[in-house]
Amino acid sequence: MSEEYIQDYIRAGKGVIAAKKLAKRIINPGVPFLEIANRCEAEIIKAGCELSFPINMSLNEIAAHYSPEIDDKTVIPEKGLLKIDVGAIFNGYIADSAFTINLDEDPKLQNYIDAAREALDAAIELFNPGIKLYELGEVIAQKIMNRGLRPITNLGGHELKQYNLHAGPFIPNYKEKLHDQILKPGDAYACEPFATSGVGKVENGKYSYIYRFVKRVKKNMPYEQQGYMNKIEKNFKHLPFSPRWIVNNNLIPKSKIQRTIETFLGRKILDKYPILIEKSKEPVAQEEHTIVLDMDGNKIVTTKE
Repeated sequence: MSEEYIQDYIRAGKGVIAAKKLAKRIINPGVPFLEIANRCEAEIIKAGCELSFPINMSLNEIAAHYSPEIDDKTVIPEKGLLKIDVGAIFNGYIADSAFTINLDEDPKLQNYIDAAREALDAAIELFNPGIKLYELGEVIAQKIMNRGLRPITNLGGHELKQYNLHAGPFIPNYKEKLHDQILKPGDAYACEPFATSGVGKVENGKYSYIYRFVKRVKKNMPYEQQGYMNKIEKNFKHLPFSPRWIVNNNLIPKSKIQRTIETFLGRKILDKYPILIEKSKEPVAQEEHTIVLDMDGNKIVTTKE
């Protein structure tokens, strides 16, 4: 692997940082989710990157995977924990980063953010060649529990590879010795602690707002739908996408998008990402950075400002 890949991660990281800075500036009560999503995603493209997944804007007990829909009417509320998770891709290399906003600066809710942030900082400090992934999970859990909260144990960090957002090995948010892969030079991971006062598990919600192209199907496929399938594959490859992007790129008539998605899900052309909800409906905070080890084992945190 050439050292040039490090610069590609850094470039993607700059796109993510630009989007995060913009989000922090424009998120205020009453502002539409849709406006924030479109502007932050445009900021990543303006930085010379592509989108590696739709912006996640997950409120309170929703831990992940809420992204505004085509005509989303949601606005930023007066209070609560809003998680912003953004991703950029440059030359196939992905930067993935998240932070949580305490909308009314509630001291109790700030504890959730501080717990997730301290857990992430501790994991970054330990992230070196020779460390096992579960050792990162152990320090993450300890920091969160020190603040009287629980880590979400069925969510965690993930390895990054070129054009692959979830490449295999998993960074647990607690000490789970099954995850005994050893960090080595050349590795890249997104590390993402989640802190909650709930039971520490998420479950799938009823709705999905993010999809991914999985495979082509030819049998019994009407000509029009073949065309739509080809457009989705060409534009989004195998990375997650939002139906908003179909509208923005004029790929499918707006009136036919929902029906097309449902048909493609039924035929396994697409996969979906249901919203993930904390099982006891307690608030969740998330903090995330992308960490890369170069071929000498030096550590680069690509999405830290």
